[in-house]
Amino acid sequence: MLKTWGADNFRRTLAGVCLILAPLVLALALLVHPGQGEAGFVQTMADSPGRVEAASLLVILSSVLFVPALVGILRLMGGRGTVLGLVGVGLALIGVIGHAVWAGFDIVLVWMANSEIDRAQLSAAVDGGPPSGIGFTLILLMFMAGFFLGLIFLAVGLWRSGAVPRWAAALIAVGPLFEFLPVDNEAVFMTGVALFVVGFGVIGLNLMRTPAAERSPFAGEARIGARPQVQ
Repeated sequence: MLKTWGADNFRRTLAGVCLILAPLVLALALLVHPGQGEAGFVQTMADSPGRVEAASLLVILSSVLFVPALVGILRLMGGRGTVLGLVGVGLALIGVIGHAVWAGFDIVLVWMANSEIDRAQLSAAVDGGPPSGIGFTLILLMFMAGFFLGLIFLAVGLWRSGAVPRWAAALIAVGPLFEFLPVDNEAVFMTGVALFVVGFGVIGLNLMRTPAAERSPFAGEARIGARPQVQ
Protein backbone atom coordinates (compact mmCIF):
# COMPACT_ATOMS: atom_id res chain seq x y z
CA MET A 1 0.00 0.00 0.00
CA LEU A 2 2.82 2.42 0.91
CA LYS A 3 4.27 2.81 -2.57
CA THR A 4 6.76 5.66 -2.86
CA TRP A 5 8.47 4.90 -6.18
CA GLY A 6 7.36 7.13 -9.02
CA ALA A 7 5.91 10.62 -8.73
CA ASP A 8 2.27 9.51 -8.77
CA ASN A 9 2.77 6.81 -6.14
CA PHE A 10 4.64 9.23 -3.89
CA ARG A 11 1.92 11.89 -4.18
CA ARG A 12 -0.86 9.41 -3.41
CA THR A 13 1.01 7.86 -0.50
CA LEU A 14 1.96 11.22 1.02
CA ALA A 15 -1.59 12.53 0.74
CA GLY A 16 -3.09 9.30 2.07
CA VAL A 17 -0.78 9.13 5.08
CA CYS A 18 -1.43 12.79 5.87
CA LEU A 19 -5.19 12.25 5.57
CA ILE A 20 -4.88 9.58 8.25
CA LEU A 21 -2.39 11.34 10.52
CA ALA A 22 -3.70 14.93 10.43
CA PRO A 23 -7.04 14.26 12.20
CA LEU A 24 -5.37 11.77 14.55
CA VAL A 25 -2.84 14.39 15.67
CA LEU A 26 -5.65 16.92 16.08
CA ALA A 27 -7.62 14.45 18.20
CA LEU A 28 -4.53 13.83 20.33
CA ALA A 29 -4.17 17.59 20.83
CA LEU A 30 -7.75 17.77 22.11
CA LEU A 31 -7.08 14.92 24.53
CA VAL A 32 -3.85 16.49 25.81
CA HIS A 33 -5.33 19.96 26.35
CA PRO A 34 -6.59 20.35 29.93
CA GLY A 35 -9.55 22.51 28.90
CA GLN A 36 -10.57 25.78 30.45
CA GLY A 37 -11.95 24.44 33.71
CA GLU A 38 -13.82 26.43 36.34
CA ALA A 39 -10.77 28.51 37.27
CA GLY A 40 -10.61 30.22 33.88
CA PHE A 41 -8.40 29.96 30.83
CA VAL A 42 -5.44 31.90 32.19
CA GLN A 43 -5.37 29.96 35.45
CA THR A 44 -5.46 26.70 33.50
CA MET A 45 -2.45 27.85 31.50
CA ALA A 46 -0.65 28.73 34.71
CA ASP A 47 -1.48 25.38 36.32
CA SER A 48 -0.80 23.16 33.27
CA PRO A 49 1.57 25.07 30.97
CA GLY A 50 3.19 21.91 29.61
CA ARG A 51 -0.11 20.35 28.53
CA VAL A 52 -1.37 23.55 26.92
CA GLU A 53 1.88 24.08 25.04
CA ALA A 54 2.04 20.43 23.93
CA ALA A 55 -1.56 20.58 22.72
CA SER A 56 -0.86 23.80 20.82
CA LEU A 57 2.20 22.31 19.13
CA LEU A 58 0.16 19.25 18.14
CA VAL A 59 -2.49 21.52 16.62
CA ILE A 60 0.20 23.28 14.59
CA LEU A 61 1.57 19.90 13.46
CA SER A 62 -1.91 18.75 12.44
CA SER A 63 -2.34 21.97 10.43
CA VAL A 64 0.91 21.26 8.58
CA LEU A 65 -0.25 17.69 7.84
CA PHE A 66 -3.66 18.89 6.64
CA VAL A 67 -2.08 20.88 3.79
CA PRO A 68 -0.84 17.89 1.70
CA ALA A 69 -3.87 15.93 2.86
CA LEU A 70 -6.36 18.46 1.51
CA VAL A 71 -4.37 19.06 -1.67
CA GLY A 72 -4.29 15.29 -2.21
CA ILE A 73 -8.08 15.10 -1.99
CA LEU A 74 -8.21 17.19 -5.17
CA ARG A 75 -7.09 14.06 -7.03
CA LEU A 76 -10.40 12.46 -6.09
CA MET A 77 -12.51 15.27 -7.47
CA GLY A 78 -14.37 14.81 -10.70
CA GLY A 79 -17.77 15.13 -12.28
CA ARG A 80 -20.55 16.79 -10.33
CA GLY A 81 -18.59 17.39 -7.14
CA THR A 82 -15.63 19.23 -8.62
CA VAL A 83 -16.66 22.84 -7.94
CA LEU A 84 -17.93 22.16 -4.42
CA GLY A 85 -14.83 20.12 -3.65
CA LEU A 86 -12.49 22.86 -4.85
CA VAL A 87 -14.33 25.46 -2.78
CA GLY A 88 -14.25 23.14 0.23
CA VAL A 89 -10.51 22.46 -0.05
CA GLY A 90 -9.77 26.18 -0.45
CA LEU A 91 -11.83 27.14 2.60
CA ALA A 92 -10.44 24.26 4.68
CA LEU A 93 -6.87 25.32 3.87
CA ILE A 94 -7.69 28.81 5.12
CA GLY A 95 -9.21 27.19 8.20
CA VAL A 96 -6.15 25.12 9.11
CA ILE A 97 -3.96 28.23 8.77
CA GLY A 98 -6.27 30.05 11.17
CA HIS A 99 -6.17 27.06 13.52
CA ALA A 100 -2.37 27.13 13.55
CA VAL A 101 -2.33 30.88 14.26
CA TRP A 102 -4.81 30.37 17.09
CA ALA A 103 -2.57 27.66 18.58
CA GLY A 104 0.40 30.01 18.35
CA PHE A 105 -1.61 32.61 20.27
CA ASP A 106 -2.18 30.02 23.02
CA ILE A 107 1.57 29.43 23.28
CA VAL A 108 2.10 33.17 23.77
CA LEU A 109 -0.60 33.21 26.45
CA VAL A 110 1.12 30.32 28.27
CA TRP A 111 4.29 32.39 28.46
CA MET A 112 2.37 35.46 29.63
CA ALA A 113 0.46 33.50 32.29
CA ASN A 114 3.73 32.23 33.74
CA SER A 115 5.63 35.53 33.54
CA GLU A 116 5.70 38.58 35.79
CA ILE A 117 2.59 40.00 34.13
CA ASP A 118 -0.28 40.57 36.56
CA ARG A 119 -2.40 37.43 36.27
CA ALA A 120 -5.60 39.09 37.43
CA GLN A 121 -5.42 41.70 34.68
CA LEU A 122 -4.56 39.04 32.11
CA SER A 123 -7.52 36.91 33.23
CA ALA A 124 -9.84 39.91 33.00
CA ALA A 125 -8.63 40.57 29.45
CA VAL A 126 -8.79 36.94 28.24
CA ASP A 127 -11.75 35.51 30.17
CA GLY A 128 -13.79 38.67 29.80
CA GLY A 129 -14.56 37.88 26.15
CA PRO A 130 -12.88 38.00 22.75
CA PRO A 131 -11.20 41.26 21.79
CA SER A 132 -12.90 43.43 19.20
CA GLY A 133 -9.83 44.04 17.02
CA ILE A 134 -10.12 43.31 13.31
CA GLY A 135 -7.05 41.06 13.38
CA PHE A 136 -8.52 38.75 16.02
CA THR A 137 -11.86 38.68 14.20
CA LEU A 138 -10.18 37.71 10.92
CA ILE A 139 -8.29 34.85 12.61
CA LEU A 140 -11.50 33.64 14.23
CA LEU A 141 -13.32 33.74 10.90
CA MET A 142 -10.45 31.95 9.17
CA PHE A 143 -10.69 29.13 11.67
CA MET A 144 -14.44 28.84 12.20
CA ALA A 145 -15.81 29.72 8.76
CA GLY A 146 -12.86 28.27 6.88
CA PHE A 147 -12.47 24.95 8.62
CA PHE A 148 -16.06 24.03 9.46
CA LEU A 149 -17.76 25.52 6.38
CA GLY A 150 -14.94 24.22 4.20
CA LEU A 151 -15.39 20.67 5.48
CA ILE A 152 -19.11 20.82 4.71
CA PHE A 153 -18.45 21.93 1.12
CA LEU A 154 -15.73 19.29 0.79
CA ALA A 155 -17.99 16.54 2.12
CA VAL A 156 -20.78 17.47 -0.30
CA GLY A 157 -18.31 17.58 -3.18
CA LEU A 158 -16.96 14.13 -2.34
CA TRP A 159 -20.50 12.80 -1.89
CA ARG A 160 -21.59 14.09 -5.30
CA SER A 161 -18.44 12.89 -7.05
CA GLY A 162 -18.84 9.35 -5.71
CA ALA A 163 -15.05 9.08 -5.47
CA VAL A 164 -15.11 7.71 -1.91
CA PRO A 165 -17.67 5.81 0.18
CA ARG A 166 -20.43 8.31 0.79
CA TRP A 167 -20.69 7.49 4.46
CA ALA A 168 -17.03 8.50 4.87
CA ALA A 169 -17.70 11.81 3.13
CA ALA A 170 -20.63 12.40 5.48
CA LEU A 171 -18.49 11.76 8.56
CA ILE A 172 -16.01 14.55 7.82
CA ALA A 173 -18.93 17.01 7.82
CA VAL A 174 -21.00 15.54 10.66
CA GLY A 175 -18.08 14.97 13.05
CA PRO A 176 -17.06 18.62 13.58
CA LEU A 177 -20.71 19.67 13.91
CA PHE A 178 -20.86 17.76 17.22
CA GLU A 179 -18.95 20.69 18.74
CA PHE A 180 -21.97 22.93 18.16
CA LEU A 181 -24.50 20.63 19.81
CA PRO A 182 -26.18 22.29 22.84
CA VAL A 183 -24.84 19.51 25.07
CA ASP A 184 -21.97 20.08 27.49
CA ASN A 185 -20.74 16.51 27.45
CA GLU A 186 -17.15 15.39 26.82
CA ALA A 187 -18.25 11.97 25.53
CA VAL A 188 -20.48 13.54 22.88
CA PHE A 189 -17.69 15.87 21.79
CA MET A 190 -15.16 13.04 21.52
CA THR A 191 -17.69 10.99 19.54
CA GLY A 192 -17.72 13.76 16.95
CA VAL A 193 -13.92 13.78 16.91
CA ALA A 194 -13.87 10.00 16.39
CA LEU A 195 -16.28 10.26 13.44
CA PHE A 196 -14.05 12.96 11.94
CA VAL A 197 -10.94 10.76 12.31
CA VAL A 198 -12.65 7.71 10.79
CA GLY A 199 -14.00 9.66 7.83
CA PHE A 200 -10.64 11.11 6.84
CA GLY A 201 -8.90 7.80 7.53
CA VAL A 202 -11.14 5.90 5.14
CA ILE A 203 -10.65 8.57 2.45
CA GLY A 204 -6.87 8.36 2.94
CA LEU A 205 -6.86 4.57 2.58
CA ASN A 206 -9.06 4.83 -0.50
CA LEU A 207 -6.66 7.31 -2.10
CA MET A 208 -3.62 5.11 -1.45
CA ARG A 209 -5.35 2.00 -2.78
CA THR A 210 -6.53 3.54 -6.06
CA PRO A 211 -3.76 4.05 -8.66
CA ALA A 212 -4.25 6.80 -11.20
CA ALA A 213 -4.58 4.29 -14.02
CA GLU A 214 -7.35 2.32 -12.34
CA ARG A 215 -11.02 3.12 -12.04
CA SER A 216 -12.17 4.04 -8.56
CA PRO A 217 -14.69 1.45 -7.30
CA PHE A 218 -16.84 4.31 -5.97
CA ALA A 219 -16.55 6.85 -8.79
CA GLY A 220 -18.50 5.30 -11.64
CA GLU A 221 -16.72 6.14 -14.87
CA ALA A 222 -14.41 8.73 -13.27
CA ARG A 223 -10.70 7.88 -13.19
CA ILE A 224 -8.29 9.54 -10.81
CA GLY A 225 -5.73 11.42 -12.87
CA ALA A 226 -7.20 10.27 -16.20
CA ARG A 227 -7.52 12.66 -19.12
CA PRO A 228 -11.08 13.67 -20.00
CA GLN A 229 -12.50 11.89 -22.99
CA VAL A 230 -13.79 13.99 -25.88
CA GLN A 231 -17.26 12.87 -26.86
